[in-house]
Amino acid sequence: MIIGERIKLLRRAKKLTQTELAKAIFVSYQLVSKWERNLSEPTAEMMFTIIDKYQLPFDFFLDPVIQQSQYTAKEVILNAFLESMIASYDKRPTIKKVAQVASLEPEHVALYFANSDELIYEFFNEVDRNIKIEIEAQIVSHHDLMTIFINNMAPLLYDKRVQLHVLYTRPYIKGIWLAFIKSKYKRILLAHHQVDEQEGLALEYLIEVLTAFISVWLSQPNPELLAAFQNRMRCLTGKPINQWL
Repeated sequence: MIIGERIKLLRRAKKLTQTELAKAIFVSYQLVSKWERNLSEPTAEMMFTIIDKYQLPFDFFLDPVIQQSQYTAKEVILNAFLESMIASYDKRPTIKKVAQVASLEPEHVALYFANSDELIYEFFNEVDRNIKIEIEAQIVSHHDLMTIFINNMAPLLYDKRVQLHVLYTRPYIKGIWLAFIKSKYKRILLAHHQVDEQEGLALEYLIEVLTAFISVWLSQPNPELLAAFQNRMRCLTGKPINQWL
């Protein structure tokens, strides 16, 4: 199912007109109409806005019906996208450039990603997929968020340090990544913790602080080793999280 069809289904499920949906996400109704008629597509940032606004799964815009061979092709393209970003500090790689790195024709890449925004969206979900699964499992059985961060999340982040270094250092993608990750983990935490207004503010601080720690750590050309980072975090946060904030 293509993106325009998903937007139309969402709008109808919420019993919204195109104008009402447009007002909710601060765009024109003409643009919503173009999306639904597949004349244009929302940017990666706008897809995350829609997901956040309506509390949708973060893979809402991904096609679940994908053959195994397509997974292989997508992996090649995603790896080429990563290589292209590593090689380009201040300019987002184009589909043409990614195709060149992947040794594919641009038309072949376009079968999977119509534009670079779709590619970014898929790349984010791929980078974060295993991390999200592990963290959700830990939150269910463990309430000490800092322990989860240090013992469970940090190793997964370190395993993805090459991809995350790019996401935290490339100006054309960093802001979108930060918005994506903050929104995602705020929702995950709220799903498992009932919080009042004051605790909600503490949660906002927590997410901002941890994101800053991760950004500083993984934006270094040679991030310090995992054990060193974990020890640093234990020293900085040697109190229960409810006393730390």
